[in-house]
Amino acid sequence: MTGSAIAVIGAGMIGAAHAFGYKVAIDRFSRAIRGVRLKTVCDANAELAATMAATWGFETVASDWKAVLADPDIGIVSICLPNFLHAEVTLAALAAGKHVICEKPLALDAATAARIYEASKAAHTVSATVFNYRRIPAVAAIKRLIENGEIGGLVNALVQYESEYAADPHLPHSWRYERDRAGPGALLDIGTHAVDVARFLCGEVEEVAGAIATISIKRRFLPAGASIGHNHVELSSESRRVDNDDVMSALLRFKNGCQGTFLASRVAVGMGNSLTIAITGTKGAVRYSSRTPAHYEIARFDGSGQSPFMIVANNPTLPFASLLPVPHDGVAIGYAEVFGFMIHEFLDAIANGRPMANGSVLDGLRAAEILDAIQQAADTNHPAKVRHRAA
Repeated sequence: MTGSAIAVIGAGMIGAAHAFGYKVAIDRFSRAIRGVRLKTVCDANAELAATMAATWGFETVASDWKAVLADPDIGIVSICLPNFLHAEVTLAALAAGKHVICEKPLALDAATAARIYEASKAAHTVSATVFNYRRIPAVAAIKRLIENGEIGGLVNALVQYESEYAADPHLPHSWRYERDRAGPGALLDIGTHAVDVARFLCGEVEEVAGAIATISIKRRFLPAGASIGHNHVELSSESRRVDNDDVMSALLRFKNGCQGTFLASRVAVGMGNSLTIAITGTKGAVRYSSRTPAHYEIARFDGSGQSPFMIVANNPTLPFASLLPVPHDGVAIGYAEVFGFMIHEFLDAIANGRPMANGSVLDGLRAAEILDAIQQAADTNHPAKVRHRAA
């Protein structure tokens, strides 16, 4: 029988975010999940694995993910590897009977994501996709007020994820800039979050009316040594072509009639790492920016022609606020805290023997289907229907 120890496979920056999430959530489940503890950090870079294990209190390190999955003591696995490894390791973890939470994107394309979804249905364990932005209290509150009809029928939505990490041409070439290993570039790497938030708030997307892809930095130099995440390192004299998008924009048509504007950019100078949402309905509008995470804004139509926006600060009534150590009005929510909310929800599903509903593998598949359609529309310069597989 599989145990309840935790392993994080991948010791990069996102692996550390998962480790933080487990660290802050695990004590709440020490009785409900017998034997739960931080056991193994796995990474091909032994020094990186050792540092993360020591920082967050894991017992052991490993370099072979297959050995980790073969360990009967390990029952809970976070997969925090490069995009091209997600499918292989997730499928193996499900086959090994582990509870699995896989980083986004679930796979490089919808066909592979569908294989993972079918495997998750056959497994008797909890499985999930990392869609942590759903758990920002302000975003979850916007979801609730839309469902309650507070802004009326949805008319249009702007959802964009802008990041600056690739704006520097001296950042080294890596798997992120190769379509064979990363899939689409900004579209898949960060646009997955924007697509999921759009679907989370506004419902299913049925068509991509058009899309445009741009590669603004066409070649990058290879690193002279090891490279981790988005870090700058010494560069070699050899360069490689970048063959996936730096920027992707698209027009979306939702099933409920709402239209959407989507943008994903990894070369957005000055934007850092920003999610922006603006949704207009027949009775009002809402907007949110991750650059001001302590609040969202709502305007209700009053007939004056100048319906003002009102700030709604974080407060104890918002979703997930009860998990905060300081859930008082206006206290900002950090990126790492949202990972804690996500891991809490994952462990809660395991403890109660129920599926992960908010960020399920099916959610990962649905996002992949939309991403495929956006890429198709960009490649063909024609509209593309979203092909939804049967659930």
